[in-house]
Amino acid sequence: MDFKKFFKDKKNIALTVLSVLLIGSFSAQGSKDHELTLAETKIEQLSREIDDTKSDLIDSQDELSDFKEENAKYIEIGKKGYQKVKAIEDEALAAVTKLENDQTQANLDAATNKVNAVTDSKLKEKLQKRIATVKTAIEAKKQQEAINAAETAVKKLESDQKRENVDDAKNKVNAVSDSAKKEAFNNRINAVVSAIDAKEAEAAKQAEEAKKAQEAEAARQAQEQAAAAAQQGDATTVYITNTGRRYHLSPYCRGLNRSNSTTPTTLSNAIAAGYTRCKFE
Repeated sequence: MDFKKFFKDKKNIALTVLSVLLIGSFSAQGSKDHELTLAETKIEQLSREIDDTKSDLIDSQDELSDFKEENAKYIEIGKKGYQKVKAIEDEALAAVTKLENDQTQANLDAATNKVNAVTDSKLKEKLQKRIATVKTAIEAKKQQEAINAAETAVKKLESDQKRENVDDAKNKVNAVSDSAKKEAFNNRINAVVSAIDAKEAEAAKQAEEAKKAQEAEAARQAQEQAAAAAQQGDATTVYITNTGRRYHLSPYCRGLNRSNSTTPTTLSNAIAAGYTRCKFE
């Protein structure tokens, strides 16, 4: 709009209207100098007010122009900010979709980090719910894998009841979170451990008994030999060593191969000294 033309037209209109009113007033009341002076004063006042209004409007127009320029800058800043926020949201959406299609721990961690950067509370909550659903599925899968591994380890222990299999079975069972299943696995492990303990105890008992029987037999033989030698006074020459506890009928006996020296003696003396016959003879 052309403000100069606008105000010029308005001023002319106002002056014309005022003149008509004054002329009408003069016609009705006659010519009076003081009224003419009053009219001129009003006309001058109206002119000043119009000029002031024109100046104010021009100032407003300048301010509006400055505002538009400054506002354009803020709009550009806002666009850039929006684009940044939009990029973050798009990355979060893409990460969650990838997680849903490929449910791995690595994708879960990546999606969680992306969603944490989202500022829109509603969108963030929505994405977090989707992540929670997948997380539950991943945890369930992990637990099933842990249960399967525990079952395999416990079965191996039951079929091959050895100490070295116990620790592996216990470690696998400890990874199971289901308390009922864990208790059942531990009961099976404890049953095998009890069986292993019993076997080891029985084996130790049998070994001890065998040792005692061997010692008793050796003592019996020694007594018999000593008694026989005492009765017969056997003067048969035998060979002994300072470090061994066996007597040998021949100086070339295999049992003497590692001996540095031998001592000849009678059989009765060797038996009386506690020597027993070499196993190779």
